[in-house]
Amino acid sequence: MKFRALMQDPLYMKEFQAIVATLTKLAKDCVMILGSRQMHFIVNEDQSSSASPLVWAGIAAKEYFPEYRMESAHPDQEYIVLDMSSANLGRALSVLRGGGVNSCKLKLQRIQFPCISVIASVLTSSSTEAREVVHDVPVTIIPGSDWSAYVLPSVPNSQLALGLPSLRLLKSLIDKLKNISPSLEFQANLDGELNVIATSEMSTVTSRFQKLLIRTVAGYEREASCSVDSRKASAFFGALQLPHEELTIGIDREHSIHLQIDVRQDVVLHSVLPAVCI
Repeated sequence: MKFRALMQDPLYMKEFQAIVATLTKLAKDCVMILGSRQMHFIVNEDQSSSASPLVWAGIAAKEYFPEYRMESAHPDQEYIVLDMSSANLGRALSVLRGGGVNSCKLKLQRIQFPCISVIASVLTSSSTEAREVVHDVPVTIIPGSDWSAYVLPSVPNSQLALGLPSLRLLKSLIDKLKNISPSLEFQANLDGELNVIATSEMSTVTSRFQKLLIRTVAGYEREASCSVDSRKASAFFGALQLPHEELTIGIDREHSIHLQIDVRQDVVLHSVLPAVCI
């Protein structure tokens, strides 16, 4: 079983760190699934007891890593599956936020314990030679017999999906609406309108976004709506550390809302907010 990956582009390293930092704010643990061409992170897969939403990130190796090598324990296995503390991984990668980082290697090792070693080559103002900053993040290697509990989530089949050019306003709005109502209703239509509705015993507050880009239409649907837990919606938007503005909201009527941020063409952050009864 082997895994090694190298990052060298400063922008890509900062994006990778921001993705992990987002996951760190949502859950204390995360699952890392390493494939031959893609890497995934998953948090809050068990929604039965979680106050935060299900979130996962898919990262194509070619986007961030000029060098990427994964060898599973057995030839018939397609992945390496690891469970780890998201906070520990986030702290190890925090060195990538600053300047002067030439490269960063991720390596699966067994020292006294299995770990993902984060090895950053950093230039300092006091020296012309780079120094290595190493953090060993303990991991649990999940055997193939237990992989059924760590299945990659599926993207819901949305009846309507709209693109928001900026998520700043929506982020601020949801943070305020969660104090009005325990649930938020999202309504979308083919006119490119998105309504976010919070209802309490005293009032109903409706916020409307217009002239949005229509990304998905299923069948002859003209509109779709779904109500979700306002705390989970607020948790997702509050955790975001990515600078990217554009967000796609897909509505699977009465089942879920799918939130998607395309960091790059093959680097995508997903969240699914399940429907609630109101």
